Amino acid sequence: MTKVANTQAIEKAKSDLIENVKKALDLKEIRQILEDQHNLEISDDIEVNKGETVIHNNQIVYKMEFEVLLSLSVLLDSNGDYIPPEDTPEESIDLLGSQAEDIIQEM
Repeated sequence: MTKVANTQAIEKAKSDLIENVKKALDLKEIRQILEDQHNLEISDDIEVNKGETVIHNNQIVYKMEFEVLLSLSVLLDSNGDYIPPEDTPEESIDLLGSQAEDIIQEM
């Protein structure tokens, strides 16, 4: 195969393009999209981890990967045993409310 362009120049141009896309991102909007998409609350610390160009629906698009900090909790009892979310008081209250609603509708 005959080389017709400098590989390093092409790679630098691709890298520069991704860096320019990173600079153009509205990270507050990105955070909101990620929270909505993954149903998680993300702290204000969000960084673009890496980016690349990919093909999507026959178009060149930019795939950006983000590194985020988020806060998650786990319930455990006084014995140190894990309490699954379905066993939480909030879930029990919701269940009782639904059951009471069903009983009232049957009356």
